[in-house]
This record gives sequence, C-alpha cells and structure tokens, in this order.
Amino acid sequence: MNLKGEMSMLNVLHLEHTDVDAITAELQKKRDEMPQFFMQSPVVVDCNILGENVTDFDFLTLKESLLKLGFIPVGVRNIPASMNASLAKAGWAVMRESRKAYVEDNTKESSSEVNNESNKDHNTEKNNDITIKDVTNDPEQNLVEDQGLQQAVQAPRGAAMIKSLTVVKPVRSGQQIYAAESDMTVLAQTSAGSEIMADGSIHVYGALRGRVLAGAMGNESARIFCQSLQAELIAIAGRYQLLDESDTKLIGKPAMIKLSGEKLIIEPLMS
Repeated sequence: MNLKGEMSMLNVLHLEHTDVDAITAELQKKRDEMPQFFMQSPVVVDCNILGENVTDFDFLTLKESLLKLGFIPVGVRNIPASMNASLAKAGWAVMRESRKAYVEDNTKESSSEVNNESNKDHNTEKNNDITIKDVTNDPEQNLVEDQGLQQAVQAPRGAAMIKSLTVVKPVRSGQQIYAAESDMTVLAQTSAGSEIMADGSIHVYGALRGRVLAGAMGNESARIFCQSLQAELIAIAGRYQLLDESDTKLIGKPAMIKLSGEKLIIEPLMS
C-alpha cells in the first residue's frame, strides 16, 4: 500500500459563539439551500474567534449535530494545547493552526474581519469558508478578481436578479466561487482542486479543471460550456459525473454539458 499526503478541499466552520443549537440551525439552513453541495461534505471547525470561550464549547454535541445533518466532521483547529486530549476523546482530530491562531494569553479582540482574513491561509489543506457576500448594484462589483479562497455572490434582497457573474482571473486550487441566482463566466482557466458553482449556466473560456456545478438550486436547463474539458467532476441540478468514469472523447477539447432526464450529456462545442 501507499500512504501519501494530498491537498484536499475542506469546508471550514468558523465558530463565533458557543450556542450549539443556534449553530446547528444555521448549518441546517445552509445545507437545505444547497443540499447537493453540502451533503457528505468534510468540515473543519475553526475556533480562532471564540478566544477563551473555546474551553466552554460542547464539541461532542457539535460533532453529533454535524453527522445528523450529513456533514463529515474532520477536525478542530486553533485551540489551546490543554484541550487536545479531551478533543481526541470526543473523536476529533486536532488540525494545524491557521496563520491567525488562538493564543491563550491573547488580549486582542476578535472580529468578523479576522474571520474573513483567515481565508488567505495557505496550510496543507485547502479551505472553503462557508460565507455569503452581497453584490451591490454597481456593475463593477460583479467582477471577481482575487479576494480569497471563496466568494459566494448573491443578489441583494429586493433587487433585480444578477444575470451574470464574470470572473476575470484564474481560479486557484482550493478556491471556491459560487454565483447565486446568476450565470457565471470565467475569462481564464480553473485549476485542479478548485470549485465553481452557479445557480445558472457556467461558461469557462480557458481550461476547465476541478469541480464544476451548474444549476445548483435545481435548474435543470442550466448548461456548462468550456474551451478545454479537464474537470474532475461535473454536475447539473444535482446530477453528478466523474469525468474519468465517462466514455466521452472530448477530454481536453471544447465541450458543452447539458442534462437530459437524469443523465449528463457531453457534446462538442460548435464554433
């Protein structure tokens, strides 16, 4: 057998308080919004914001709640070393600390800004922070450039639906971009280990690698277009397919992917 290290994408749950019931309710809401994305999704719990309150947190109950919701609890990071033994007893792995790690005698106040900045951490595991960012009516705000490992873009309540999100820079490994209520256009390539997702269709004008999910909220008419099909996983409206398990001859070529009944169809992209 071979045991090798690997860079994998993980969701990171940043704890801001110790109310497990409230955390569970919020997680359930997010899961119900995108069940095909979060189901059986690995989760790392980050305790940096809790500070000294971390010692009062019920990690055993949180683990049970995550399992009931269909998440896979992986580990905990940014905790004092004195808690390692109790967390191991509760079945948690202790992960490597992020750049802005918790220090027991830390006197600085934590804030949501710290949480956002932690997206820039470059540890071995690639992290997808579960966050939502609103887009203003300014069209320039619809151009995503390089703002961390994840951008989830959503139309403001009461505003007209965003028709298209344009990503102007390459999507890096470990980066996740979600276009809510919108199509997505990527003007560059996406990297292996990245993930792009949209409620509408997805257009990629470079090589499409990593995971791509169109019609995330169940839109079966959504499609995926790319100039070079190299994705690890493709999905439309919750129907998934691993590219290396398909019989397509279009790997590395321009392609369009659509949903026909329960089956994903890969066709050549006509110029």
